[in-house]
Amino acid sequence: MTDRITSPTAIIGAGLAGLSAALALSAAGIPVIVRDKGRGPGGRLSSRRDGGWRFDHGGQFLTVRDAGFRAVMDGLLADGHAAAWDGHIVRLSPDGGMEPHPVERYVGTPGMNGIIQGLISCLPEVARPRFGTRVVAITGEPGQWRLMLEDGTDEGPFMRLILAMPSVQAADLLRPLAPVLAARADAAVMAPCWALMLGFDQTVTPPWDAAFIAGAGGDDRPLSWIAHDGAKPGRGKRAGFVAHAAPDWSVRHLEEAAGQVGPALLSAFRAITGITAEPAFMAAHRWRYALPTVPLVEGFLWDAKLGIGACGDWCLDARAEAAFVSGARLAAAMGTA
Repeated sequence: MTDRITSPTAIIGAGLAGLSAALALSAAGIPVIVRDKGRGPGGRLSSRRDGGWRFDHGGQFLTVRDAGFRAVMDGLLADGHAAAWDGHIVRLSPDGGMEPHPVERYVGTPGMNGIIQGLISCLPEVARPRFGTRVVAITGEPGQWRLMLEDGTDEGPFMRLILAMPSVQAADLLRPLAPVLAARADAAVMAPCWALMLGFDQTVTPPWDAAFIAGAGGDDRPLSWIAHDGAKPGRGKRAGFVAHAAPDWSVRHLEEAAGQVGPALLSAFRAITGITAEPAFMAAHRWRYALPTVPLVEGFLWDAKLGIGACGDWCLDARAEAAFVSGARLAAAMGTA
């Protein structure tokens, strides 16, 4: 254990999975460094600001089932990084029916990336992520791993590595080093998602705060989710909406330009909400790896001989909470290796 304490573990990815692993390893006295290619905290829990508007255009909320995550969420709630979302959330059927969908949900404040920022604040200063650092390759050997960055520099050596990123990206980095782990990552399937962001100058609201849309996926019914972002805690009640397209629709239209996708999704938004006003702001964003449709069952990947692991929602379940649980389970396995 002495070598592990003096030689850091490198974690690639500062989303829920990577930060969960970083928190657990740091608490065990194991030093870590965290690197992330993004410009700032958020990942798939990002919030987008544009022209005075703010949208949660990625993950919409979190549920809490795991006891460990419950303890962390209680701390985030107490610190003001998260809030319970007690909105009127429904399920809309293709025949026009509407049923309540009462589940305990939480959101970050003042945006979803508040969750990520809260987790970062719990880390020791030396373990907090450095953003804007894309890792393009891993070199070295067990116990002496090095990270090759996009700008040509390298970092290391590191005793162990954690890849906390979408399965496709993890597999690409793992393939030259750990082909067995890469094959397992390849077995997970992650679907894309087109997100539509709409802002209205006037007050326009449907008879609910958010809706799951049953039967989504066809070109006549592309949207699977619509949320009034302004109805979430700490958002100021402004009329901003986020709509997510269903995975199969997003796959079919994956390579289209945002300018093509936006109008199609706006038409579907109008048909569902009855809001016909012209938006003051509209943008579409493509999440290429949004959610696992075929997750693994292991919960995490770990090769103790190589000192390389991987974690994420794709290792466990299609819920944001699963990413946090996956990172924590990997850290626990590494702590006993």
